Amino acid sequence: MPREAETRVLRTVMVIFGISTLVFFGLTISAIIAQWGYLDPVWRVASVVFTFGLPPVLAVVSRWLSVRAIRGVLGAYAIVLIVVAFTFLAALNEPLPFALSPWPLTVVLGTVPAALAFRPTVAWGLLLVNAAAVAIVRTNAATQPIIEAALQDATAIFTALAIVTMRSARALDDAALLARGTAVRRAEAESRQREQARLDALLHDDVMTTLFYASKGSPELDVAVRKQAAHALAELGRTSANSTAPVEVSAFTSRIRSVALDGAGSVAFGVRGRRTAPIPADVDAAFAEAAAEAVRNSVLHAGRDGSPVSRSTRITLDEDRVLVTIEDDGVGFEARDVRPHRLGILVSIRGRMAAVVGGSATIESRTGRGVRVELEWRQA
Repeated sequence: MPREAETRVLRTVMVIFGISTLVFFGLTISAIIAQWGYLDPVWRVASVVFTFGLPPVLAVVSRWLSVRAIRGVLGAYAIVLIVVAFTFLAALNEPLPFALSPWPLTVVLGTVPAALAFRPTVAWGLLLVNAAAVAIVRTNAATQPIIEAALQDATAIFTALAIVTMRSARALDDAALLARGTAVRRAEAESRQREQARLDALLHDDVMTTLFYASKGSPELDVAVRKQAAHALAELGRTSANSTAPVEVSAFTSRIRSVALDGAGSVAFGVRGRRTAPIPADVDAAFAEAAAEAVRNSVLHAGRDGSPVSRSTRITLDEDRVLVTIEDDGVGFEARDVRPHRLGILVSIRGRMAAVVGGSATIESRTGRGVRVELEWRQA
């Protein structure tokens, strides 16, 4: 399950970090220009580009990068900053004037990427290495005492803030995961209740009716009673023999149709394609529960502005694929506005379909343009 809070916080901090780097570039550019002639040509260009160019670029593209990719680049960037600091002295062609302080030492956010990319122990270790590098460079290039330089440039406060922020995001994700587990267990309990209700209906409608008419002993009812008894025995046998038995396609389509009609009343329903192989029981249950949640969401939210809403449910069948599409033309919503703690879409639709092998769910919506939910299962 994706850790959404951690992902959002990481990307948000990345944007802030990219902007902060540009601010520091503006504050540092005069020092860079003043020291330009004292430094090796290759080093000065590479160090400026890597130090101030990478974070803004990463801030822009982080929305499309995976968390793992962002952390990888941040980790590499944290190490690059330390290398820049350590190699400053080697890049000098001649000693700096006393009034000039080495420009890499003014970038005080250098350990924030380490706090975002690595475990806290590694981040603190890199902070100490960075402080040592800063102290050595400042002492040799600007003739300041090592202890004063180390204390002045140690960026523990920024590292601590980044670590606490990420830890809080992980705690939020853990709480959300617990809530999802509770919601899944509740959904399973409701599923068992629905199955019990179905069995109760079977017992009343088939078994009790058969026994009642059989007790009449009327010859005129013999044929009807035998048919009723055969049907009841077949249903009971199917249910008791194996609750995980594959579901015939006709039973699957009937169940989805029932879910759509029971939830929304008036729904355009259709079936396309053809499939001969039965559908696994867990897949059938996942489709039914996810479809029920999608229909329920549509009924609750699609007509909030008072306008009439048209709804449709369509099943597309293939020998290696089953697709259920649920659509409405209601008010719609913006996906980015859905909060992480809202579990209807996350757990009851996406989570329920993802719980079966080959299952997935896609939700498309825009404000004022309705909602389209696609529940898909691909047979391995």
